[in-house]
Amino acid sequence: MPVEASATPDALLVMLVGGATLLAVMARHVCGWLRIPPLVGYILIGLGLRLVGAPLEWLNTPVITAFELLAALGLVALLFRIGLESAPRRLLAKLPGASLIWVVSVITAGLAGYAGARWVGFDPLPAGVAGVALTATSIGVSIPPWQQAGALGSESGSVALDVAELDDISGVVLMAVLLSLIPVLQTGEAIAWSTVAGTTATLLTSLVAFAAACWLFARWGEPPLARFLASCERPPAPMLVVVALGSLIAAMAGLLGFSLAVGALFAGLIFSKAPSRVREDEAYRVFHDFLAPFFFIGIGLKLDPTALIGALSAGAGLLVAAVAGKLVGTALPARWAAPRGSALPLGVSMVPRAEIAMVIMDQARRFGPEVVPPTLYGAMTLVTLVTCAATPSVVQVLLARRPQLAQSSASPR
Repeated sequence: MPVEASATPDALLVMLVGGATLLAVMARHVCGWLRIPPLVGYILIGLGLRLVGAPLEWLNTPVITAFELLAALGLVALLFRIGLESAPRRLLAKLPGASLIWVVSVITAGLAGYAGARWVGFDPLPAGVAGVALTATSIGVSIPPWQQAGALGSESGSVALDVAELDDISGVVLMAVLLSLIPVLQTGEAIAWSTVAGTTATLLTSLVAFAAACWLFARWGEPPLARFLASCERPPAPMLVVVALGSLIAAMAGLLGFSLAVGALFAGLIFSKAPSRVREDEAYRVFHDFLAPFFFIGIGLKLDPTALIGALSAGAGLLVAAVAGKLVGTALPARWAAPRGSALPLGVSMVPRAEIAMVIMDQARRFGPEVVPPTLYGAMTLVTLVTCAATPSVVQVLLARRPQLAQSSASPR
């Protein structure tokens, strides 16, 4: 008897959530022991659930729909964290020192990603999605090796952190522009540059207005709210309010057409003036550690195993483009804009693609297989798995051969 015939969707969902959470905790420990990012384990958990669930017929529509809600909340948790750790004033202060590396890196990686996707056979629109996705790096993967080597506080480590954070922010902005252009580009007709420019200008104007509203709330609303909650409420009530406000801001951005990811990023930026107050709260850590894995588990659940096998050759081509784009685009300008001897470690540190890259693919996938074919989704997942698993050890080796990088002092942050 099929499982769904003898169990309600509620029971199946609770079983799936409980099992996935338990597996995520185990994966975090195993990946830590193997010194690879936990997201690798999370994606493999999702793929395993897909492989087991298909023959047992337990991944029915109600269960998948409910699980996608958890994946959406995981997306909000991920982007909220990125915004929380990227204070606007600090980002602006980074521009003079890191802008050359950042701009060249983003442009080179985007063009390499587009060319690589076209080379392995994808149409222009999917290739454009791949190019945008490959502009972003993963700060969560690229920075820990610098910390372990004691070099994050050095001038070179500061540059690595600055460029990685700017990559994340620009990746989310480019995603917002991409998502606004996809409906125009999907028509298949010749699109005038004036139409593209007009759509982009409208989106950027709306984005600036939304950012201004968030800034006003951060400037005048958040401080008195924080003081009120600190004086009148006991934990975890203040953090519940932060989570609620972050969810509302993310939902508002989604309703305005920017996507949940953009709204969650801005929600994190609102509370970034005092990130430790949120980050060190036990309730925040529980929410984040519970929800964030579901986004990556959801990626594994969406993978078609047959398409994944068929994506091996496309994934190899995109992997070459992903590595070459960031390595050349970062190391070349770093020869002039970074401390001597740090160009190669900086270039390799920008190679991993994880959160933002897969967020872009996941959001664009909602427009249909003509925008993100299953093969492209599988190929990008393979790029994420390989770059995240292999890069940290390579960066560690490079930093070990350059002990002078850890000894150079960083400028005040």
